[in-house]
Amino acid sequence: MLHRVRGSSVLSHGARWLRSLASWISIAGGLLAATCASAASTEWLAPSMNQAGSDSLTSPQVQRPIPTTTTLPTTTPATTSPAMPKPKANSIHLYGGLFAPIDVNAPSPTLGLRLGRRLGAHLQGGLLVDWTFERKNLEQPINGLPGLQPHLILARAEGSLVPAMAFFEVSLTEKRYLVPYAGIATGYEWLFLHANDYRTGEVASTKYANWAWQSWGGIGLRLDEGLRFDAELFYNGGSLERDATDSSGLREAVRVNGVGARVGLDISY
Repeated sequence: MLHRVRGSSVLSHGARWLRSLASWISIAGGLLAATCASAASTEWLAPSMNQAGSDSLTSPQVQRPIPTTTTLPTTTPATTSPAMPKPKANSIHLYGGLFAPIDVNAPSPTLGLRLGRRLGAHLQGGLLVDWTFERKNLEQPINGLPGLQPHLILARAEGSLVPAMAFFEVSLTEKRYLVPYAGIATGYEWLFLHANDYRTGEVASTKYANWAWQSWGGIGLRLDEGLRFDAELFYNGGSLERDATDSSGLREAVRVNGVGARVGLDISY
């Protein structure tokens, strides 16, 4: 009959405990080694992942095509000084003054107008019409009355000089306030005479006509863009004629040469 020896059982029990301890130590060592390896691989991959992330942010992998549109080059207009306003195309010149025929040597009032149209920067052309009125009386003083000496009108003669002419006028400047200018005109002219003899009651009327001409020169003061005040001297030349009243076939002539001065307004529109 066999008996269990206490010492051998103790030894076998200690051997089993040692084997279990060794197993746990090996398992713990394996887990520790795996943990270190995992940490090392994570640290090694981190820079690569950061670089890959930055590259993916800065340079996208796929870019959609952007439609291209053709844009015309824009040009900036050059800075220039403000241009002068363009002169107006039409003008009307209203004037009045005095005219003195050389043969008569007596000033007579004159009125007229010029209708013009601009033909260039400094040139205009158009039509003019004047009216000069002259009156002469045959008088006799009345004696015996106090105060200013009155006269008795025995006869009266009235004359109207009417030219209708085409003209050209040149202005030397359009940018200054003072505008020198000159003009010339030619056309037809009429002289209408009417006489009354109060002593006999006779009345007579007659008309003279012929080609004539005018010339003038003056200076204008610009008041506004389309308004100018002018003062000028002018000359009227011509010899107006008519058939004689008798049967001789001769002609009568009246020279209407003379000088004058007039002022007026030049209105552009």
